[in-house]
Amino acid sequence: MLDIYTSPTSAFQRLKEKPTWLVPIIIIVVVNMVAAMFTAQYVDWDAQRQKAIDQMRERNMSEADIQKATENMDRIFRSPLVRYGSPLVNGLVTSVVGVLFLALIYNICLPILGGTGSFVRSLSVTAWAGLAAVPGAIIRIVLVLLKRSAEVSTSLAALFPSVKSGFVVVILSRLDPFAIWQLILAGLGLKVVFDLKGSKSYWLVFSVWGVLTLIFALLGARAVR
Repeated sequence: MLDIYTSPTSAFQRLKEKPTWLVPIIIIVVVNMVAAMFTAQYVDWDAQRQKAIDQMRERNMSEADIQKATENMDRIFRSPLVRYGSPLVNGLVTSVVGVLFLALIYNICLPILGGTGSFVRSLSVTAWAGLAAVPGAIIRIVLVLLKRSAEVSTSLAALFPSVKSGFVVVILSRLDPFAIWQLILAGLGLKVVFDLKGSKSYWLVFSVWGVLTLIFALLGARAVR
């Protein structure tokens, strides 16, 4: 398993002969759920509450409606199921859906690049490449515990702490060295497993990442309006 970090070409050569995906997905899910659990303990719920109130006032809601909504928020925030269960479920769902979605997109595009699609092989490449994000998640857990704050990041967003939301922060948050490492591994994996020539696989992986980044950034910009 460590070959994916130290000798990725050899690891992907083995996947070409015998594709596997369950173990890396389990590792990714477990690490992301643990990260979500630790992060949830240090979320500044008072700040989240005040932010929600400010947004309601910007929408010209009446003070009575704001008071009612605030009481509902307080009741929800006090629920352990919401505070801890929701991040755990979110970590599980986003991990699995993310790997499956990318594997599907790559597999659909492979014939365009001259390869022969195989969803199991695409899934195995995506899952094993996803292990590049695990060290990043572990580092974020350590940072959360050291800072005792959920506001940590290994992306370029960490260099601009005053930017909290919107188009720019989404772009910055996607520029993460561990995410870039994951993309490079995915490009290498597709190249090796599907015998793709040149840099086609890397163009595919980074193009998909670029399109998704633009979509997320536009949604983030719209959300703050």
